[in-house]
Amino acid sequence: MEDEEGYTVLNLRPKQGGLDGPSSPGNQGSRQCPVWLQVALGAGNLILSVLLLAVFVSHLVSEKGQTPAAPGSDGAGSRDPSTAECSARLERFRSQLSQRLCHPSPPSPAGGSGCKLCPTDWQLRGDKCYWVGRGSKTWSESRTDCSARGSQLLVIRDREELESLQALTRGISLFWVGLSVPSPEKAWTWLDGSRLDQTQLPVSGPAEGNRCGTVWGNQIHSETCSSAFQWICQRDAVPL
Repeated sequence: MEDEEGYTVLNLRPKQGGLDGPSSPGNQGSRQCPVWLQVALGAGNLILSVLLLAVFVSHLVSEKGQTPAAPGSDGAGSRDPSTAECSARLERFRSQLSQRLCHPSPPSPAGGSGCKLCPTDWQLRGDKCYWVGRGSKTWSESRTDCSARGSQLLVIRDREELESLQALTRGISLFWVGLSVPSPEKAWTWLDGSRLDQTQLPVSGPAEGNRCGTVWGNQIHSETCSSAFQWICQRDAVPL
């Protein structure tokens, strides 16, 4: 258009839908991801999840295949070679000890050589090792001394064992054994909790509180527990 002086006036107002105006309805999705890109991203996430699951399952299967076989199973490696070697060395050591320390003898009916060993200064009788205490102690002190030696005061099982003790004691003194009257029923009881069978091993003397058992020769006597005598300890012999 022209003004009054004949100059042309340009209309510089921005058109609707320009940079400063609202977008047309057909361009409302121009700022969002295209549909094909959204589909591609979703498919990629799905593929990644499947791959992660496959790696996890593969790891579990691998760990299961590396689990050691249970003892006694038929799987390979179920027996540790180091354990077998240790057992072989122990058997060789036992054989050498038997050859050096045991007298030659035919095998026993139950199997094995029948050779048994006792600690130094202990004496072997059957399946037991005996130690005769030196000096004099009360019954309680004697019991403590035996415990310190990894043993206990003697528990006599039968008349035959009592008779065999004469070779140890020589019948020259009284020796404490693991026999006492700890209960109000006034029953003679061994240290292992078993009751004395007086039909086999009668006791000479009263059965009352503060009374403990001694041996003299092939007899058992009742004595005051606070008295001081020698004592006899016992422990199991070590078979080879």
